[in-house]
Order: sequence, then structure tokens, then C-alpha cells
Amino acid sequence: MPFSSYPFRFAFLPFAVGENFGLPLFARKSVTLFWLIGASLTFYAAWEGPVLANQSEASPGDKTVASPISDAITQNTPGKSQGYAVGVPKNYAWWSGSYKPRVTTAPPADFTAVTGWGQVYPKAGAPKYSNPDGSILIANAKTYVHLSATREWILVQDQTTDEITGSHFISDFSAKPSIQMRLEAQPDGSVAVGFPPPGYNDHFWIIKRGTYAAGSVDGVYVQMDMRTNDPNVKLVANVGADWWRDETADFVRGFANNPGAGMSN
Repeated sequence: MPFSSYPFRFAFLPFAVGENFGLPLFARKSVTLFWLIGASLTFYAAWEGPVLANQSEASPGDKTVASPISDAITQNTPGKSQGYAVGVPKNYAWWSGSYKPRVTTAPPADFTAVTGWGQVYPKAGAPKYSNPDGSILIANAKTYVHLSATREWILVQDQTTDEITGSHFISDFSAKPSIQMRLEAQPDGSVAVGFPPPGYNDHFWIIKRGTYAAGSVDGVYVQMDMRTNDPNVKLVANVGADWWRDETADFVRGFANNPGAGMSN
């Protein structure tokens, strides 16, 4: 399920703390994806900003924001999504909310790279709407990895120094060609991307993969801020991460080189 808020975050950690938290695709103020499999929460953040999808639901001047930790828990609790993504089949594991693969939550032992990503879809049930000049602004995208030996979070990807790229992918990610997506760098360091066209999504990531020593990492945290410049569009979005074999490995069908670490509601 998706959220329509401004900050989006995803994290996975080893050690189980009751149920695993997941992050929906949100449609309101702040989205944080945390995946905890146990260790204490050593890093979190919140950022107050405009609403991504359902601006009409906010009261004028409303700046109330939940605490970072309560917001993170809400965003990472299955069933807390604020909407569904148009074109995503109901039999997909992540259709109804956060998803964490059983076998690739931690990176494979010989893998040494990771990429955080985001995606945006039209919100299911909303009226069809088109605006060729509409944009989604993406800011403060960062990826951290969690070192198992020291329990430190290490920054490995940062939008302030690395470019963001992406395309419009077919909504269900079937084997059809992607189409070019408008990407425009902004003076403040953010990136503006075009709205997803019918039948497609916006899928984007930091170009330069984050790297780490093989066998040293047991968790990943991804954050990015998103907002739209058009109050009439209804969108949902989420974030996630993929482990990569190394910094330069090519994509191959079947995801042998980039199994997913998980994604948020």
C-alpha cells in the first residue's frame, strides 16, 4: 500500500522486535520506512514539509507532525498504508503494504553494494488527472548501511553529491521497455521528475551505488523527501533498497545481481 507524505524512509535491521515494521506507500505528511529485525533503533529522522498527495485533507496552516519514532512505527506497521497503487496486481507481495523478502533481508555474504530507490504511482480510486507541467520534487535522498560489528550507521549514498536517475516503468514491472522520465536538477539540489503517465510509474534511484565490505552489513536505511507542485494530483509513493553484487554489476533478469532488501508501505 503507498503513502502520500513528504519524507519517505526505509530501514532494515537484524534482530527481531516483535513484528517486523514495514512502510506503506503514504499519502500524508511524513513517511519513514524502517525495517527492524531486532537491534535497538539507532538512527531515525523526521522532516516537516508539504503534503505529497492529499493536500485537500490538511487544514490551512496545519503543521502538526507526529514524533519521529511514532511516525516511523506507523509507516512501518503493515496495514497502515494510506492508499493503493494503480496497476499493481493484487497478488504481488507488496501490493497491500510493506514487503521484506525472507531470504535477502541481509545482503548475500559476497555482495558489496546497495542502492536506495523510490517509486510513485497514481493513487487507486482517485479521478484521472493529467498535468504535463506537474512535477514531483525529490530531495535529501540518502542511504545508510548498518555495520554488524559496531552497530554504526554509515552513509553510503547522498543526493547532495550523487545524481538521481530513473524512468517510467510499466506499472507491474513486466518485461516491457521503460520510457524516458523528465528529470530536472533544481538550484537547491533537489530533482524534479514528471508525473507518472497512464500505465506507468516513476521509479528513481541514486546513480552511484553505495559500497561496503563483504560480510560487514546487516541492515539498510533509506530516506528521501518528496512533494508535488500540483495540489490536484493524487499520488502514492514508497521507498526501498536493493543489494547489489558490486559497484558495477549489470542488471540481469531474475535479480541475481540485485535482490531486493525490501520496501515500505
